[in-house]
Order: sequence, then structure tokens, then C-alpha cells
Amino acid sequence: MSDNMTSLADKLQDLELCLKSQHSHKVGYGRALREAILSMDLFMELEVLKSLGDLHLQKGKQGKDSAEFDTVAALYAAAFLRCKEPDMGETLSHRIDYMEKLCRQLLQGYTPQYQWLSPDYWGTADSNVLRVAEICNKLDKRVGKLWQSVEESYTETLVTAVGKGDVFLEVEVLKSLGDFYLEKGRKTSKLSQFSKAAAMYGKALTRCEDLEMKQTLHHRVLYMVKIWGAVRARRKSSSKKSRTRGRARPTRHQFGNIKRPDVTQGNHPRPDVNIKSSYQDHLQEGCRALQIGDLDTAEQHFATALKSVHVKFSKSDQHIKEAEPLYKLGDVYLKRGIQSKDGGDFTKAAALCNAALVKE
Repeated sequence: MSDNMTSLADKLQDLELCLKSQHSHKVGYGRALREAILSMDLFMELEVLKSLGDLHLQKGKQGKDSAEFDTVAALYAAAFLRCKEPDMGETLSHRIDYMEKLCRQLLQGYTPQYQWLSPDYWGTADSNVLRVAEICNKLDKRVGKLWQSVEESYTETLVTAVGKGDVFLEVEVLKSLGDFYLEKGRKTSKLSQFSKAAAMYGKALTRCEDLEMKQTLHHRVLYMVKIWGAVRARRKSSSKKSRTRGRARPTRHQFGNIKRPDVTQGNHPRPDVNIKSSYQDHLQEGCRALQIGDLDTAEQHFATALKSVHVKFSKSDQHIKEAEPLYKLGDVYLKRGIQSKDGGDFTKAAALCNAALVKE
């Protein structure tokens, strides 16, 4: 079995263990869906949606309930529309065919309603804004002030929205989850929360087709980048001060005990300055290119700096040195996303910043 297949098998096993530990399968699947979006794991996202569809299919079979079959249709279709792998797409296609056949047999010819395919189903754009705003307002009033209760309530609503094929509500909930992680990051100064916000905003942008909503998401991302950068700068400054305070200044007596290299001999230790300075050079050149908006050049310099880490630094320094170019590559994709308004760029930025956090 290949490493990829082993990894997928482990993820599916973790999902099953997660579901067994939950009182409600819907809660367990909701958390799994949220984590799949946050980790930008499309395979797990599809697997969760498919499994949720299977769960409602069993309920539909047992209760002969047309509403359950409508939910199955929405979940399978949501997975199918997101799918990029031919094998998974074929599996989902077979599931959809089986579900429709079973529905006709059990419910006297009833065909599941793919309600979102009708342009009039959810009403006009104005009515959707009002409808979704009312739902989110009720949700905000219902939840408590604890971080977890807010996160869980929005996650539950996200699953409901996908199960109804309500893309308008789905996008709004994704945006609200992004706002939630952004606010949490602002208050706690935890960089991991900003990468979560970027992942949610990125997913919302990939699902959104409304121009006004995309513009709103775009402004939200710009604000997030500003706050994210300020927190990173503050943390970096604090880290430098801590390192400076941690260095004991040598006394005059100690200076006398320092063994100076014998410059008259040819075997005194000399660090290869050129090797390590090129790492800094690429970082500096990348920053200059980033400032003037030359994103391709910036990406090349940061990628070169990242590659050089394994050649030029000891293993003990590699993790720390990898973090900075990873952060900078994340900045490149954030700016790309701002220009293109492509959710995929924001999810890449989030993934790179997550990788940088691990290296710190």
C-alpha cells in the first residue's frame, strides 16, 4: 500500500473513531467537515459529505421520508460538484443513481428534488440577503459567549445549509466562521487563528457566485491581512527582545578568558559567510519584489531561500530558518488572492502559514 493510501486509510479511521465518540452523528460529521475545510483537505471534505448522505439515505429507507431523500440528493450533489478525482466522481455518480432508483421504488415514483437547480427556489438576491441575515441574527442570539459554543453552532448551521443545498446560507456561515477565527486571533494573538480565517474565507470565495458578496469577502480578507501582519510583527518584535534579554553581557574578566583565533595560522575557523548570506539575500530581494507587487519574482526568491535551508544550515537551525520563507510565501499567495479574488489562493496562503507555525 502506498504512503498516500495509508494516509487516507488513517484519516478515515480517525473519522470513524470521532463519530463513535459523539452522541450525535450530525455533530461528529459537522466537526469533521469543519476540520477538513480548515486543513484544506478536499478528500476528507468529500468523504464527510458522502458519509452524511449515506446516513440520511438510511433514515430515508427506514422512514420512507421524501425529505430525507431530498437531503441525500443535496449532500451527494455537493460532494459531486466539488470532486476533482475521476474515481471518487464515479463512486458518487453510482451513489446518486442508486439513491434515485431506491427513492422511486419506496415512494411510488418520487424523484428527489434538487431544489437549488431552480433559479426561483431561494427567491431574489434581496430576499436572500434578508433571509440569511435573519437566520444568522437568531443564531447569534441563541449562542453563548464561549468560543466553543459559537464555533459549534455555526458548524451545525453549515451542515444544515449544505444538506438543503442553500448556497447563500452556506457562504454566509463560512464567512461568519472566518470572522469568528479572525476575532479570536485578534484577541488572543494566536497566528493559527488567522490561517483558519483565511481557509474559511477562501472556501466562501470558491462557493460564492454573487458579486456583492465576493466584494464583501474581499474587503474582509484585506482587513484580516492587516491585522494578521500587525500581530506577526508584534510577536516578532517580542521574540527579538526576549532573545536579547536572554544573552548575558560578558564582563571584562570574561573577555580575558576568551580564546582568540590565531590569525597567523591558516587553520583557524572561518564561517562560510557567503553561503548563509545568500539565504538572507533571497529573503531581502523577495521582500523588495513583494513591496512593488512583483509576486512571481518574490515567490522565486522565497522558494530559493526555503530550498537553501537544508543545504546551508545545521539540522537544529533548519526548522527556525524554514519558518520565515514559508510565511513570506504565504504573503505572496495572500496578495495573489487579493488581486484575483480566487479562494484557492487564500487556502494556499493558509496552508503555508500553518506550515510556518509548525516550524517555529
